[in-house]
Amino acid sequence: MKLTTIICGLLLGGSLALTTACGGGKPADNTGKEPTKITRPDVAEEYQGKTMPEGASAEEGKKLYAAQCVSCHGETGDGDTQMGKALKPPAGNLTDAKLHEVIGDDYIFWRVSEGGGFAPFRSAMTPFKHLSEEQRWHLVAYLRSLKK
Repeated sequence: MKLTTIICGLLLGGSLALTTACGGGKPADNTGKEPTKITRPDVAEEYQGKTMPEGASAEEGKKLYAAQCVSCHGETGDGDTQMGKALKPPAGNLTDAKLHEVIGDDYIFWRVSEGGGFAPFRSAMTPFKHLSEEQRWHLVAYLRSLKK
């Protein structure tokens, strides 16, 4: 495995995403209280309103995910890998249906593009701007397919 792939995988694991380890809601407890609602910061202005283009391919995204994301987020996207668990914050669970309900394509594209090395995330996820815009949209399509 290339060193860059390992480094990218480590850094990606801190976020995508998409995304769940940084400010997610708390699971329900046994106190009878409602679980905390999952919230996310507003999407950076330059990404707001972007939607997945019609040609985005989950199949192509799966290949990119295998090369860039699987070491931290795992084969299934649940973040349950040794590397993903070692990150602070740990790699997020990209399969969480509640998460997918509250984030738009623009949010996922933003996080894939910019990573998580800034407030409020402060995660180890690397930015993936080295991938083309088309490739990043393929990743978004695949990440959406992980919803359970």
